[in-house]
Amino acid sequence: MKKWIVIILVILAVLICGILLFNTNVEVEYVPETEIEESDLRKTMITLFFQNKENKELQKESRLIDSKDLLLDPYAELLNMLIEGPQSDFLQKTIPEGTKLLGVELIGNCLQINFSKEFIENASSSENDKKSCIYSIVNTVTELNEVNSVKILINGEETKGFEDIGLDFSVEIEKLK
Repeated sequence: MKKWIVIILVILAVLICGILLFNTNVEVEYVPETEIEESDLRKTMITLFFQNKENKELQKESRLIDSKDLLLDPYAELLNMLIEGPQSDFLQKTIPEGTKLLGVELIGNCLQINFSKEFIENASSSENDKKSCIYSIVNTVTELNEVNSVKILINGEETKGFEDIGLDFSVEIEKLK
């Protein structure tokens, strides 16, 4: 009698295991550990260029921002981030203190940027700092596919800019290759 009970229990156990192993209709719902918020789905990575404090070379700073911030005026948004300065302690601002962005317009594939007079008046006398200033702007905005060059205006006027170091604002400035 005990043999039959053991045999029946073994057969039941084998049947239950078989049903569980071969039942492919069982759905298991995935529950994430943390909820993904709507704002996380809108994040995008941008690249800004600032000057390294130690070696004075341009260096990338990547930031994860809400893509909604770029929808209205991506050029002004990026340029205002440059004006505000880096988040990293190892980098420094390249845009002269007091500079204001007065306007920006894409003409063809050239981004025309209008800065306040402080851009020239408060610029460093260092040739390297002036080049870093210009190429931080050019390298940042040319990260956008539609921008190939930059033309800088001061208070809405064309100017020779930093002609003393070979950076004439009256012509388009392209990204260094």
